[in-house]
Amino acid sequence: MNKIELLAPAGNLEKAKIALLYGADAVYVGGKQFSLRARASNFTESDIKELCEFANGLGKKVYVTMNIIPHDEDLKTLEDYLISLEKCGVNAIITSSLFIIKTAERITPSIERHVSTQMSITNSSAIKHWKQMNVSRVVLARENTLEEIEYIANKTDLELEIFIH
Repeated sequence: MNKIELLAPAGNLEKAKIALLYGADAVYVGGKQFSLRARASNFTESDIKELCEFANGLGKKVYVTMNIIPHDEDLKTLEDYLISLEKCGVNAIITSSLFIIKTAERITPSIERHVSTQMSITNSSAIKHWKQMNVSRVVLARENTLEEIEYIANKTDLELEIFIH
């Protein structure tokens, strides 16, 4: 059995550090750009850099959500933002945009690409598609039953993520 990663959401820098100190293997955060919660008290690029340095020191990871449905005006700063995240030391982005996935693969190949739960993936055929898109993880739909998760997991070697409430 593969090691289970405990991934926690973090709304600010303090909460992210506490989650990492108290057992989370990784945290996911929203940045000021490309996040559905961009108007919330999300992370600035300097916050992301500080968090990545902190997480790195603990041997842990930081993922940044890029889960907007991008419009043309959003794409003007996409490449610069991805490069900034790479410089900060972000381990992965979480997105539901194929365009963002393919751009990240081209511009910042060192950053893993995770497919967001927003894609509502509920079957192994979809997992096969995303594996061909060179993503490293798929976040399954929250509606999947334990039996469905087990079935999907037995059909792929791609990393799967599930929400536990």
